[in-house]
Amino acid sequence: MISRFRSLIQRNLPVKIASLLVAVILWGYVMNEQNPATDGSFTVPVQLVNAPDGYNIKQGSDTVKIRVRGARSLFVASNEDSFKAYVDLKGAESGKKAYKVQVELPQGFELVEEKPETIDVTLDRIIKKSVRADINVNGAPAQGTTVAKINQASKQVVVEGPESAVNEVDRVIGYVGLNGKNDADFDLQVPLTAINADGREVQGVTVQPSTMYVTVALARGLSKKIVMIHAITDTDVAKGYELAGVRVDPMKIEIAGNEQVISGITSLDTEKISLADVIKNTDKSVKLVLPDGVTVTNHEVMVHLIIREKKNE
Repeated sequence: MISRFRSLIQRNLPVKIASLLVAVILWGYVMNEQNPATDGSFTVPVQLVNAPDGYNIKQGSDTVKIRVRGARSLFVASNEDSFKAYVDLKGAESGKKAYKVQVELPQGFELVEEKPETIDVTLDRIIKKSVRADINVNGAPAQGTTVAKINQASKQVVVEGPESAVNEVDRVIGYVGLNGKNDADFDLQVPLTAINADGREVQGVTVQPSTMYVTVALARGLSKKIVMIHAITDTDVAKGYELAGVRVDPMKIEIAGNEQVISGITSLDTEKISLADVIKNTDKSVKLVLPDGVTVTNHEVMVHLIIREKKNE
């Protein structure tokens, strides 16, 4: 049986081999003519995989453009959803880094080009920190009425968000409107806003709690006077720099209190201002230091610091 099968195969073997070669050539010819290889381009979304928990993540590009090669018939049944592009963030750490874009292709396709080959991904750790809460007032109460005391539910709140943004937060601030208020005490929930040392709002963070309960005591019969404001600066100027000038805005402020208390007051000081991180002209919102029994409409002033490099001696 085996010998007969071998004899059958070997009979006219050269002719059979030649026929097979012709069939292969013809098949290749037909495929090249009827279903030739061609190039095509697709824009594919880039996914982030194995992203670590507890981070705010930003990617420089959301898509990658790929050029692939394959038989024309493959393109008929393919679209952007047939391809996958991703960045593997396993083991990634805080900071900005360029990561290789990985591309997965359906069977039969060849990757010719991808742009970009890498994308920037920034990982910003989510953190919390406790900061000071200040309550200021806007406007003025009714004629002859002044603010006797402001009580706030807490002196500290928590801000949460990406580390780069949270580190920028100096404190939170809320405002109480006094316009039209008479001599009756009142209370309200005050929205809180995170701000930096320059008094500008810091975006991308949340304040916990987002509002604060505040009570305002108004009084009549308190004496008032206008006094100067002195900015108190520290001596910790950065090496190679010097403080060339200081200007306070406003330069004067109205204080209120019992006559015996305010009669001897000619000026108010600000809290001590650190200069350690100041290497250029800078504006800082600074809190006033108030003696007991003295009130002001606003507890903060803007201090303009003029910094210059020391001249070589």
